[in-house]
Amino acid sequence: MASPRFGLEPVEGPYVEQTWDFHAPDLLWMLAYWDQRRAGRACPRWRDIDLPSIYAYAPKLVVKDAINGGEDFRVRFWGTDTADWLRFDATGKLLSEYFPAAGRDRILEAHRLALHGDMPVRRTGLSVYPERSYVSFETIDLPLENDAGERAHIISMSRYGLAD
Repeated sequence: MASPRFGLEPVEGPYVEQTWDFHAPDLLWMLAYWDQRRAGRACPRWRDIDLPSIYAYAPKLVVKDAINGGEDFRVRFWGTDTADWLRFDATGKLLSEYFPAAGRDRILEAHRLALHGDMPVRRTGLSVYPERSYVSFETIDLPLENDAGERAHIISMSRYGLAD
């Protein structure tokens, strides 16, 4: 059951796959930006991501800090586009505090795959809200290192739309 504060209910998914194959222009941009920022490393550091310089894309971004190697994830940055579509702001919250129990294990597993895997992760699915239609999403999840070179964060960009 979803948190009564947010009313999010997963209907389909999240479906998860590791892939380099993205087609949506904004997700392709995110992948190219991440790839450029990693500068030959396995992934960029959080400090390599310059949110003010990518302000046009920042509203679609979410950055999460891994807790205990991915046991849970705390939201560091929650873009305004994400807040508008999902109708809540999870900044500072743990994923386990806001994500519905019905899909929580799958989303945590997807986040761990993004954090520790060797390829970008795509998540897709469909959610419903009490006040409106179904919302479809496609997300790219990418790992980020801390200054010690440990994978400690994920950066995500999502595309949302109303589904029939």
